[in-house]
Amino acid sequence: MALTDQVGVDGRGTRPTREAWRPARDAARPAGGSRTGGEGPRAAAGRGAGGAPRTGGPAGPQPAVRGKATLDGMFTRAALRKPAGVALNDGAHLLTYAKAEAGAVQLATALVRGGVQLGDPVVVHCDNHAHSVLAQLAVLKAGGVCVPVEPGADAARVRRIALISAARTVLCSRSTRAPWVGRAACLVMDVGTTWSRVAALRVDRALPRSEPTDAAYLLVNTEDGPAFGGQLVDHRAWGLALDARIEQAGRATCGVWTSPLPLGRAALSAMWWAFRSGGVLHIPSGGEGIAGARVASGSGVAVLDTREYRQVLEAIRRTQRPVRPRMVVLIGSPCPPELAALHFEVLPTTRLRAEFAPSGGAVPWTAHELSAEHRQRSVGVVVGRPVPRAQVRVLDADGRAVSPGLTGEICATGAALPFDSIPGSQWATSSAQHGGTALRSGRLGRQRPDGALEITGVAAAGSRP
Repeated sequence: MALTDQVGVDGRGTRPTREAWRPARDAARPAGGSRTGGEGPRAAAGRGAGGAPRTGGPAGPQPAVRGKATLDGMFTRAALRKPAGVALNDGAHLLTYAKAEAGAVQLATALVRGGVQLGDPVVVHCDNHAHSVLAQLAVLKAGGVCVPVEPGADAARVRRIALISAARTVLCSRSTRAPWVGRAACLVMDVGTTWSRVAALRVDRALPRSEPTDAAYLLVNTEDGPAFGGQLVDHRAWGLALDARIEQAGRATCGVWTSPLPLGRAALSAMWWAFRSGGVLHIPSGGEGIAGARVASGSGVAVLDTREYRQVLEAIRRTQRPVRPRMVVLIGSPCPPELAALHFEVLPTTRLRAEFAPSGGAVPWTAHELSAEHRQRSVGVVVGRPVPRAQVRVLDADGRAVSPGLTGEICATGAALPFDSIPGSQWATSSAQHGGTALRSGRLGRQRPDGALEITGVAAAGSRP
């Protein structure tokens, strides 16, 4: 049955033409166990005669009872531990773990009944965090792949995401619906009739359909350079990245603050850190953004995109009662020394951690903590050492590792990193000497004598490492 028949959403348009966006490595997986392929034994077991989903009783407030080592399973376990605990506070709404879990299960049921198969990409393009959280959880529970799109994405970016993902289903808001009409079936999250129809469905007992090695996210590149396309991140890799951050920076039990706009890499990183810690994702309200957030001194943490942090610091400096979190985590592009100096000038008691996640990524390749006494003595920007379960190397134009101190393109592979890229021919390079397919960063750099990596420039478009 079509998604439009289930919840009354916009009609499905023509699917963008793209062949085999799913990674080639799925071909090596057993039948029925594809990372992003068709239905496997788990999904088939949850279907009755004629392929109709088997369903349980009427929807209730209880979360799903299964909690796997997946992102949605992690949330389920938090909902079972503290059902009344607040998962999201955006100033206007308080969303508890139990309510978010129940709503996501209902929405996942609608997606499955609407035809979303295991490994199908589903665009999430909502204009508020509450709906984006529910949408992401639902897509993951349904066994789909989240394709996040930030509010305000221009027409060119929407076309690019549509082409790369070939998604046929979009979970959106009224304000973000227009560019998807004619491209995909749009389920509008901030329309009351959508939720009344979703709530009337009987929960599909096959849920959750996700597995740890399934693709969880397709993150489309937002930066220039040779790393055109996107990267596929599985549940396990995201979990390993979170574990590494928690080991080095601590749990975020007092809450995580991030930018007002949802679905950017900082928002995604902040959201899963908060949920992994069983804490609250705080979204500042008002025109001041995070600069006006009420954070008790030395308690909460903040996750921000490196590119936006200078403006945030300038806004904090103008605030009479500035926010003073325990730690600020910058994710994305390298943190230049002058930005670190400004941080300690404005927030002298707040720790600063910089995580290098190139090409629009949200899981870091390298990380390091900076200090007020830190003085960089190099021509480039130091990005620290590789995170656990990541192998980062500097490769020459022929894909061979270069000696420390020599410059090449920074490439990486490992269980804690994206497992594949799209299109692979432009975004990855195969080299048997470093264990298979290495992801390209699009950045030139070198390894310093102390083992840290240093960014020295941008790789030329169309170049080979």
